[in-house]
Amino acid sequence: MKTDINCDAGEISREIDNSILPFVSSCNVCCGTHAGDEQLITGTIKKAIELGVKVGAHPSWPDRENFGRQTMNLPLDQLKVSLREQILFVKSITESNGDRMQHVKPHGALYHDVLRKPDLAALLIEIVSAADPTLAIYGLAGSGFAELCESSGLRFVHEAFGDRRYESATVLRARSKGDGIIESEAEFCDHVGRLIEGAVIDVSGQVHQIPVQSICIHSDTPNAINFARLAHEIAK
Repeated sequence: MKTDINCDAGEISREIDNSILPFVSSCNVCCGTHAGDEQLITGTIKKAIELGVKVGAHPSWPDRENFGRQTMNLPLDQLKVSLREQILFVKSITESNGDRMQHVKPHGALYHDVLRKPDLAALLIEIVSAADPTLAIYGLAGSGFAELCESSGLRFVHEAFGDRRYESATVLRARSKGDGIIESEAEFCDHVGRLIEGAVIDVSGQVHQIPVQSICIHSDTPNAINFARLAHEIAK
């Protein structure tokens, strides 16, 4: 597979994860605070290792009620404790099953919050560096967060989204607008094909060049399993 295809995992069920994992090369495993539980997370990590899929931690705001997709008003010291525990939780399970964790990718609202809030970006970088400075951070392709990570000595992986529409080169179309998620197979294939070539068309029709090193498929997107299969074929 020439382009890394990643999926969010450990969130919904083993059945979904087991169906998607064969078509991806890396996965972002829920840390138990926005979804999932220890049994699901452990089983998903074991399956990923069995298939040779690289494991990453997918920490979030500790908010199961909103699936981690709303920003919380938590003091930074409390968030630091939570994120550290989340990342080390997945790291420990991965290592106890004979593998090494490859990366960290913030989930949901936290993913977008670190793009516009320097204090949160610095906090995540500090936590990841302390956990293991060889870990990569997955973040939005072309965003300024890349420079912050790289200047701190962390490898940044420029990520694009195969199942999401874009407002601009570095802003996803909000899910709340009703058309932020791609559901058509034809549109998905066109979109992923362009992303692999380093381009994205936003909702106004403008074409942008972006650096794409990995493409994400959300496990809770309608048609996620088939989308993963299609992305795998396109990325060969």
